[in-house]
Amino acid sequence: MEQRRAAAKTKYQQGAEAYSAGHYKDAVDLFLAADQLAPSAPLSFNIARAYEKLSDDAGALRWYRDYLRRNPDAANAATVRPLIGALAENLRKKGVQQLTVLTSPAGATVSVDDQPVGVTPWTGELAPGEHRLLLSLRGYADAEKAISLAADQPLDANVRLEQQTQNNVQVVVPPPAAAPAAPTAPTNDTSSQGKKLGIVPWVTLGAGAAALGGALTFEILRRSAESDAKAADTQIEYQDHLETMQSRQTAARVFLGTGGALLLTGGLMLLLDKGGPSPAVSAGLMCLPGGCGATARGNF
Repeated sequence: MEQRRAAAKTKYQQGAEAYSAGHYKDAVDLFLAADQLAPSAPLSFNIARAYEKLSDDAGALRWYRDYLRRNPDAANAATVRPLIGALAENLRKKGVQQLTVLTSPAGATVSVDDQPVGVTPWTGELAPGEHRLLLSLRGYADAEKAISLAADQPLDANVRLEQQTQNNVQVVVPPPAAAPAAPTAPTNDTSSQGKKLGIVPWVTLGAGAAALGGALTFEILRRSAESDAKAADTQIEYQDHLETMQSRQTAARVFLGTGGALLLTGGLMLLLDKGGPSPAVSAGLMCLPGGCGATARGNF
């Protein structure tokens, strides 16, 4: 602990020197590093001042608000509140306003209107109006919250998460995969004039089953990446896991669509193949950029 405080003091002193020299971006980085080692309200104030020198309204507003959140009875609170109002007005003119999402415990994944945006404590700028928050943290039940963001005032959304119990755990059991029908033993009946499609239907069914297996594999990998994202300690780690999750989700959907279309096509071909001779019988799989589908023509 003492080592962290000593390191934080060094970072603070370096940040103060950078601020005095007019190197405000360096000052922000050094103050942030000091706050990560030993959080304190004065550091939030210093970070806000440096962002203000950089004409970064959102950054200054975020850290002035954090300063009063940490120290609501600060001696200079009467001076800071008008600064917050002026910065919020600047954001209003840009058509956005600032939202901060806080959870107890911290570290929850935040989704705004079904879009993942980061982990708590999270601060960002949104268009004023109604929004829906979804908060997820491993070991805790997901929490939803509807918020109304005013055009001229920033907002804090505080949510206490409940530990997961058997009563609030939702288990999704996938339906059992349908096994392909066993082939019928050959007979001496010659009325059908022989098979029209041979082993093609079985090859198609096998390919469909393999594609569905690939979809299941990528879904399992996607859930693993989603869990890793929820457990990420930093925004960078969260973004990396999120991109991996989205890539695996796309692959799972492609395999699922292809597998379903192949199974449907194989089933149609089997039906046509067993239905006796019929004119102009055809079946196939057609894939377009929007997805895959089965086609069949004939008398059956």
